[in-house]
Amino acid sequence: MISVEEAVRHNGAVMKILSSLSKGASFGVVVEGGESVVVSREKDAVSFRAASAGDKPDFVVTMQKEVFEKLFSEYTSTLDAGSFLVFSAKLLSGECKEKTDLVIYTNFLKLTLHGYLKILPLGGTAFWKVLKDNGLGSVFAIEKKLAAFKNK
Repeated sequence: MISVEEAVRHNGAVMKILSSLSKGASFGVVVEGGESVVVSREKDAVSFRAASAGDKPDFVVTMQKEVFEKLFSEYTSTLDAGSFLVFSAKLLSGECKEKTDLVIYTNFLKLTLHGYLKILPLGGTAFWKVLKDNGLGSVFAIEKKLAAFKNK
């Protein structure tokens, strides 16, 4: 299996999405049966490192290997940022919904300050439609849904 870092660095759409985040944003990616990494947005770059017990990322997404492979397939490497967001939203709200998990460790304000809401316009109207179809048609609805994933 390709590493998380290699998959992300070779996907221009994902790198564009990550470059829209603010300095200090960090999140964990756990591929079951594979890697556990922390991805961080630094001043002028995106960094990757093995996750450790003391990490405090903004959130951690855990996925089965099958989901990771679909997200970073040959097909998705050809997509622009908006199309990648639409594809991933459909995938994660559809066939792979039960194969992923999200735990949020920070509050909505910090997520906003770290630039995660800047990702929304990158997806365009098609992305908003997928979000709306899944009950996330406004920033308020997104905030409310994210609260359900908060690690208390």
